[in-house]
Amino acid sequence: MGNFPIYTGGMDDLSNASAQESLLPEALAIVQPLVTWLIRSGVGHSEFAAALKPVFLAQAQEELAQQNQKPTDSAVSLLSGLHRKDVRAYRESAPQTMAQVQADGSAWGKPSAANQVATRWLSLEGASDTLPIHGVKDSFESLARAVSKDIHPRTVLQELVRLNLVREGNGLVHLLRKAFVPDPQHKEARELFAGSVADHLQAGVHNLCATTTDTQQPRKFLEQSVFADGLSPESVQQLNLLANDLWTEVLHRMVEAATPLCEQDAEHPNPQRFRLGLFSFAAPEVKNTPQEPQP
Repeated sequence: MGNFPIYTGGMDDLSNASAQESLLPEALAIVQPLVTWLIRSGVGHSEFAAALKPVFLAQAQEELAQQNQKPTDSAVSLLSGLHRKDVRAYRESAPQTMAQVQADGSAWGKPSAANQVATRWLSLEGASDTLPIHGVKDSFESLARAVSKDIHPRTVLQELVRLNLVREGNGLVHLLRKAFVPDPQHKEARELFAGSVADHLQAGVHNLCATTTDTQQPRKFLEQSVFADGLSPESVQQLNLLANDLWTEVLHRMVEAATPLCEQDAEHPNPQRFRLGLFSFAAPEVKNTPQEPQP
């Protein structure tokens, strides 16, 4: 068992390491669950590979620009690994495609008014899981208006009912805590998942690669995990329950801290977004058996 820190070297160290060995094994481990999701969703290799081309092209252009190098077709082709005919084909559309990818990621990182109300409700210490719909205080209406005065509480309530996060009846709203594992049938679940995983990877890539001089970005983001093996299914269940309890505490403290800061910074000219996540996962151990040398 251990809490293993992420790579803490600088860009020069990483470049030297990359010159000696490929990071493809690590990349394949990261992408394997994504490939599972793609296949189960009916997206094959050809379709995904075609969609990746403008992303590789745009990133290569950005890297060349940061190095003050001219983004010629040859330079982009060499850095991205794309054929020059693909560079020519996607050169005009790649920046727009990348801008849309980044815009989607930013939008998916921003919770809807309904999600904000649900999060605020979950974070309220000692709050009942059942609230009256109407009332100046301690009601769903007052909770919704505390989050947003621009959206009518009834509209927020209808969205929460649609997402199956609350149940309405007899003038009351019931919070369905067990429903907060996203329903895979809803598009919102895919967007929440994509936004969370993308930000997790962004944090790790920043820690591994960044030599930014932007003083508004921390030198290192929090990107840690705890690992334990040799466990029984019963022990894993105990740890899962503990993780859920810890997340409830983290949620409460973060919302309590973030709420006044969001109100304070509402008119800030250079707004930034922040995400803190926690996840758990368990699976049978896979033995790493050495392969026999080929004759």
